[in-house]
Amino acid sequence: MEKNNLLLITKDYNQWIHSEPIYLQEELKKITNLFVWNSSGNIHEILNNINFVPNFILIYLFDTEAPKITGLATLRIPFGIYLEDLHHFPDRTNEAMKRDNVQYIFTCYKEVFSKFYPEFSNIIKWLPHHVNTEIFKDYGKVKDIDMLLMGATNPYYYPLRYKILLSYRDKNNFRYHPHPGYKYINNEQVYNLFIKERYAQEINRAKIFFTCNSIYRYTVLKYLEVLACNTLLLAPSSNEVLDLGLKPGVHFVEINENNFKEKAEYYLNNDKEREEISKNGYNLVQKMHSTSIRAQHLIEMIQEIVRGG
Repeated sequence: MEKNNLLLITKDYNQWIHSEPIYLQEELKKITNLFVWNSSGNIHEILNNINFVPNFILIYLFDTEAPKITGLATLRIPFGIYLEDLHHFPDRTNEAMKRDNVQYIFTCYKEVFSKFYPEFSNIIKWLPHHVNTEIFKDYGKVKDIDMLLMGATNPYYYPLRYKILLSYRDKNNFRYHPHPGYKYINNEQVYNLFIKERYAQEINRAKIFFTCNSIYRYTVLKYLEVLACNTLLLAPSSNEVLDLGLKPGVHFVEINENNFKEKAEYYLNNDKEREEISKNGYNLVQKMHSTSIRAQHLIEMIQEIVRGG
């Protein structure tokens, strides 16, 4: 099958602390004729200067992290945008999508999309989070951490994580690593921060990993990262979690602010059940939620658009 000519307009994430955009970009290179553009400008001037004729244009993290692109409303080539943190400046983003006549919206959070963008909720295409399974995998580490919590614990945005931290922070069998921050990093910092392989290996050491989906009910990337490392995930469920194929009691353990202690104690004392659920979650993510699979799904949706579907 002939490859799509895809123009990806995105911030340069090569030295960014989170690598999901780069992993996706690398997979898209394998299955499309990909041209990556990292600067702001007028889309017609960009197309005149790059010696590349796309049949689709994707703007990654439109109106937050992406380069600022003008002239989109008069563009004849089909284009789409990708939105992630939907609560960031929704009024401004709504206005920009109307101004630019956006027709195709990809988002990783479909369940709450209509809350922030009701006028566009009928044109979204679901592109859930994904993991690079060469990084997030079972490293065979000794499970020498009973309970692990990593990431942001701001009590307003993450009340369940905050309550878990307060409950266990003085316990010897609990470990917490704060979020390293959103920033550019150099090669030396990769070995000093819990990111990429070091982050995945730390998850792999844990018997139990806690997280939550924030006050916005986002199925955050940690849901898939933890499962991909063959560690038992304790986290809230939602319709979106179920739509990802994650079944409570089968692939992860559902918790809330009233029962997380009880659930953690039970699964720490029942190795066989904990290991079985961990393995089920691991197998599911490897089969359905790798970056390579997600890139293929994205291209299938783009091909349908290009064909006029």
